Amino acid sequence: MRSTALVLAATLTLGALAPARAARAELIDRVVAVLDEEAIFLSEVETRARPFLGEIPPGTPEADRAVMQRRIVRETLDRMIDDQLIRHAATRLHVTVTDEDVDQFIERIARERGATLDQLYEALEHEGISRAEYRTHMETEVRRLKVLQLRVRGRINITDSDLQEAYRRFLRENQNASVVRAAHIFVAIPDGASPEQVEAARARAAEAARRAQAGEDFATLVTQFSQDEATQASGGDLGDVQPGMLPEVLETALATLQDGQTSDPVRGPNGWHVLRVSGRRAVTPPPFAELRDRLYAVLLNREMQRQQEIYLRELRRNASLDVRMEPAPAAPAAARATR
Repeated sequence: MRSTALVLAATLTLGALAPARAARAELIDRVVAVLDEEAIFLSEVETRARPFLGEIPPGTPEADRAVMQRRIVRETLDRMIDDQLIRHAATRLHVTVTDEDVDQFIERIARERGATLDQLYEALEHEGISRAEYRTHMETEVRRLKVLQLRVRGRINITDSDLQEAYRRFLRENQNASVVRAAHIFVAIPDGASPEQVEAARARAAEAARRAQAGEDFATLVTQFSQDEATQASGGDLGDVQPGMLPEVLETALATLQDGQTSDPVRGPNGWHVLRVSGRRAVTPPPFAELRDRLYAVLLNREMQRQQEIYLRELRRNASLDVRMEPAPAAPAAARATR
C-alpha cells in the first residue's frame, strides 16, 4: 500500500501510451500549444489523457462530466508542457539519461508495486503498451527527476528547528491517537482498469460489506470475497494499525467506526476495502529521536514539491510559450466532495 511521489510520477504515465485513433485526429486535430517553436497537437493531448478520462465515475451528470473532461485534458496539456520544458533544460544542463538509469528506475517501480519485471511487462503488454514505448516514457521521468534534483535540491535547507516544529505539530495532531485493531476484505482494481471493471470491483466489495453489516461472520466473508492473500488465512486481520501505517483515506474511514462496526466499501490506492474494527487502545507518541528521519523525509518531499513548482514556473516565464487552450475549469461540487 506504500505510495511515494517517485512511484506516483512514474505510474501516472502508464496509460498515456494507448494508441491514438488516427481518423479522429484527422477530423479534430489542431495546435493547442507552441513551446519554443514546437507544436503540441490536440490529438497528442487526448491520447495522453484518455486513461484518466476513463476514471470519471459512471453515472456522473453530463454537465459535470463535461467539466471534468475539460479539466483533465487541460491538466494533461500542462504536464506535457512541463515535460518539454524539462527536456530543453536537460539539454542546457548537459543532463543525460543512460539505459542503465532507465533499467534501475523500472526495477524500482516493479519493487514498489510488489511485482517482478516480467509481471510488470506482462501487465503493460495486456494494456497494449510495448516495452519500447514504456521505456521511452520512463526515460522522460528519469530526465525530469535528474533535472529537478540538480536545480532544486540545493534550494532546500531543513533545519533542526523545522524538525522540532514538525514534531510539535505531530504531537498536537495525534494527541488523541489510538491503535486500532482492524481487519479488512480487499477487492483489487487491476492496473489500467476500465470504469466497468472499477464498478464491478466496487459491487463485489459492497456485497461483502452488506452481508457483514447484516451479521454474517466477517472471517467467513474474507475467504469468499477478499483478494488479499496475505490476510486471507487470518480472517483479514491487519493487526494493530498505528497512525501513519495506512493510506490517509483508510485511516479516516477507520476513525469513523465504533468497535465491532464494518464500513461501506472504501477505495484505496489499489482497490476497494471493507474495514472492520474490533478494538482500540491509546497510544503513546514516539520520541522525537525515533521520528526524526521520518519527519525529515516528509518535510523534504513537501519542500521538493514546492520548489519544483517554482522552478517550472521559472522555466515557463523564460520560454516562448503560446497556450491555445482555455484554463482548467473548477472541479464540479460532486468531484470535490469525493476527494
